[in-house]
Amino acid sequence: MAGPSRFRLDLTLLAVLLFGQLLLMASSSRQDSGAAVLERGVAGASRPAVGASRAVTGGIGSVLSGWREIGRARSENVRLAREVERARQDLARFREAAAENSRLRRLLGMREDLAPRSVAASVVTAKLTSQNRMFVIDRGMDAGVRPDQAVVTWGGAVGRVVFADRSFAKVRLVTDPNSGIAGVVQRSRAAGMVIGRGDGSLDLSYVPKYEDVVAGDRVITSGLDGVFPAGFDIGTVTVVRDAAGVSKDVRLEPEVDFRAVEEVLVLLEPTGGAALAPPEEGAKP
Repeated sequence: MAGPSRFRLDLTLLAVLLFGQLLLMASSSRQDSGAAVLERGVAGASRPAVGASRAVTGGIGSVLSGWREIGRARSENVRLAREVERARQDLARFREAAAENSRLRRLLGMREDLAPRSVAASVVTAKLTSQNRMFVIDRGMDAGVRPDQAVVTWGGAVGRVVFADRSFAKVRLVTDPNSGIAGVVQRSRAAGMVIGRGDGSLDLSYVPKYEDVVAGDRVITSGLDGVFPAGFDIGTVTVVRDAAGVSKDVRLEPEVDFRAVEEVLVLLEPTGGAALAPPEEGAKP
């Protein structure tokens, strides 16, 4: 009984040895590409995993590259936004300088033509209430500014100096309730006293009822107050009513927009001005 069992064992060992020899032969054999069959099998088996790894690695690289591009784009946008803001500010300063130059040129022309004895000043602060309507200007006694001097701008009468220090002065506007300017209707030459109402408008007071005054008439300085020269615009008639007594009720809209005044002229002498607003055609002699 031991003989057959021994024979089967020998056959099994022989088969194992032959299979191992075949594996060795397969591992050492080469194909046309020069790769071993076993290596090629392993490579083929691992190719999907390698491809997936490369895909993942490539995807991560693309994401990181995209984030870097986004970061660079954001930095560039911030830089461009700062440049645009600087350009906007430069443009605003240029426009302001151009507007200031235009105002100063007009004021200089007015000074040369109408008020050669005057000093230019800038408005520092403004107080526009119902009881007080004042400007503070940056010229004072050192520049020849004194109380009771007339103050004008391109467009018409502004007010009169009521206080002067060495380097600044206070100007009471024509719209102040305590102001008073001798005025005349340019068309009909009807005269009166222009007084501020405190709300930004004006009254032309002491105009006799028989005088010819209608809405739309222009009122200018008459020069009779000894402060303002004749001929500077004061305002335009908006309302004419017959009031109790002997005078008309005449309302004016100021010629000057006091909220927009930035530069003025202080007249050092009450001369000139007549050329600014000549009598209209057809006015009374």
